[in-house]
Amino acid sequence: MRAALLLACMLSGCAAHVPMTEMLPLAVPCISSRPTAPSLPAVPPSGIYPQAQALLAREKLRAAYERELEALLDACVAGPS
Repeated sequence: MRAALLLACMLSGCAAHVPMTEMLPLAVPCISSRPTAPSLPAVPPSGIYPQAQALLAREKLRAAYERELEALLDACVAGPS
């Protein structure tokens, strides 16, 4: 009797439904204000090494600002794919 009960319990566990994930739309506020643009360093008038350093610093700041803007826009535009 115990073996039959144990077998029935084990088989009923195999017949359980697979858990399903349900996607619900949530209201997310969009951009409330535009982030301030970074102040870019001035390029020195002479010397190739200082000019290259300043230009690389400007590029890194610009790229970080673009990533921040893209993340804000993606949060507004993106929906469940």
